[in-house]
Amino acid sequence: MNIKKLAKKLNLSITTVSRGLGGYSDVNEDTRKKIIKFAKKYNYSPNPNASNLASRKTNTLGFVIPLYGINSNRLNQASFFEFIAGMSNKINSENIQFIMTFANTIDEEKNEYEKLIKINKVDKFILHNLKKNDSRINYLKKNKINFVGWGRTQGKINFPWVDLDNEGSVKLIMEYLFTKNHKNIAFINVDEKYNFAYQRKQGYIKFLKKNNLSFKKNLYISIGNEDPDQAALVIEKKILNNSKITAIICSTEYSAAGAIKACNKLNKKIGIDISLITFDGAVVNSISSPSLTAVTHDRRKLGSKAIEILTAIKKPKSKSYFLAKPEIIERGSVLTLKNNKTDIK
Repeated sequence: MNIKKLAKKLNLSITTVSRGLGGYSDVNEDTRKKIIKFAKKYNYSPNPNASNLASRKTNTLGFVIPLYGINSNRLNQASFFEFIAGMSNKINSENIQFIMTFANTIDEEKNEYEKLIKINKVDKFILHNLKKNDSRINYLKKNKINFVGWGRTQGKINFPWVDLDNEGSVKLIMEYLFTKNHKNIAFINVDEKYNFAYQRKQGYIKFLKKNNLSFKKNLYISIGNEDPDQAALVIEKKILNNSKITAIICSTEYSAAGAIKACNKLNKKIGIDISLITFDGAVVNSISSPSLTAVTHDRRKLGSKAIEILTAIKKPKSKSYFLAKPEIIERGSVLTLKNNKTDIK
């Protein structure tokens, strides 16, 4: 059965039937239920090609994964696969076509977006590694392409997003370290042009301020080069040579890999001579003994929520954001200190 015959049986216009099946809010609930009931009764299945021609929509999702900058290191790529695994079930249930491409440079990334829109007719995107005043947002808005950000920006532009609770994660880590009586805590971050890094720094600063502790520049390091070897050199010279520092927070797995390498070189035992805690830790724990205590997030759920939000953008009262809450997985890399207790506010 085609939509014309279905509309005739319902005594409705083809447009009303089409919009009712599509979940549009201008079709009242009783009518929509009747349309769905008849569609099931007569085994009606929409022809995607015909509906796409009519609406100029292809229900095709694009995801451009940058392999430069912070994503150039394989240690930071593991989270992609968890996120994509979370997307997959929702993609299948919504009959979304999925195109994933890769870009080695900024110019390649721009070209990929243009190609996907103009040639592949992609009509929705997931954006990753959002930066301050991210040009991709304005480009997609200009072309009237729906998207969900995997992350947020520091700008004032509103758009749907899913993200880790970066500030909350650092707060949770600091509280955890304080309960272990650590007070001189170093923070190894990445370039703050990435919004998640900016948020993590803010979480660190806010916690210190709330607990009447000053922000010390020698305890905070932002490493622009996404190379564990370079991170190791910086951590060795600026952190591990400071005997007052008792714990290190690593904002990424590559900085954690650098910290492990620096500790090994200086014969500092993790969990005894220095405490180490990282974000994620799924990959880096294969090279660490003991395994690292880590703050983790459910990235599969994050991916699932991204598709859920993306498919509900035009629906009334739909939620346009999701914040994944952190959890600490305790292993053997954080020592409980004695006689250095500090109250948390």
